[in-house]
Amino acid sequence: MSDLVLVGTVHLDPEGRKSLYKTIERFSPGVLTIEISSFSVRYRLSNQDGWLHRLKDLTCRLPEERRSHAGLKLLNLQLRLPFEWDTAYRYSKIHNIPCLSIDSGDLARKELPLWKNRLLSMENLIKITDGPDFDLDDHFKNCYSQAKILLKDPYDSAKSLSCLSHLSDRSWIEREKTLENRIRRIHKNGLLNAGYSKTKTDHVHICGWMHLLTGYKWRTMADLLSDLTPVRVLLNRTKNGEPDHLMV
Repeated sequence: MSDLVLVGTVHLDPEGRKSLYKTIERFSPGVLTIEISSFSVRYRLSNQDGWLHRLKDLTCRLPEERRSHAGLKLLNLQLRLPFEWDTAYRYSKIHNIPCLSIDSGDLARKELPLWKNRLLSMENLIKITDGPDFDLDDHFKNCYSQAKILLKDPYDSAKSLSCLSHLSDRSWIEREKTLENRIRRIHKNGLLNAGYSKTKTDHVHICGWMHLLTGYKWRTMADLLSDLTPVRVLLNRTKNGEPDHLMV
């Protein structure tokens, strides 16, 4: 059986695309699976331009001092097709391997249709820009630092654990089981060699870093797949020759 590689990302990171592509190249997989649903991909592609146009229009109506708020930049990133899917899909087309969206889509069906009127309202933009501004680069650096701490030591600090309370939510638990079952089925059924490359056999799954956590009281996707002894990898923000990913 092929090796299973779980690649954890910090969602929305504008620098994640380059690191992810290099990491995929490093493992040269025979199949890619992504933590996104086919519904989400289709819906985002159909609505992305309209969302971004609406955000631009609403931003122009804000007082000038609010328009450069980092919270609006984060919202802009949220409205775009996730870099994880875009990068993996591009790699799959170049290297002729399957790229599969395997999330259930339940959350996307519930949330995405609400974005136009909920996220993209003047009320929400005012709420965002009422908060303190921040440095976007520092924000993502802090996200990576937190991920490294929690992936390395599950019991590093009670304060850090507070950010993981949603792992006990029933919908999260069911989603982890769905992802586990679909990854396991793809991994077991030999899709890796179904008309594609017979020399590249690694199965790389790309997801948010929290799915890679192990050792907590809530069983994550990585816990559920532990019998397959997956390699866990966290993307890294590279500088001064640092690697594009870190082995967990």
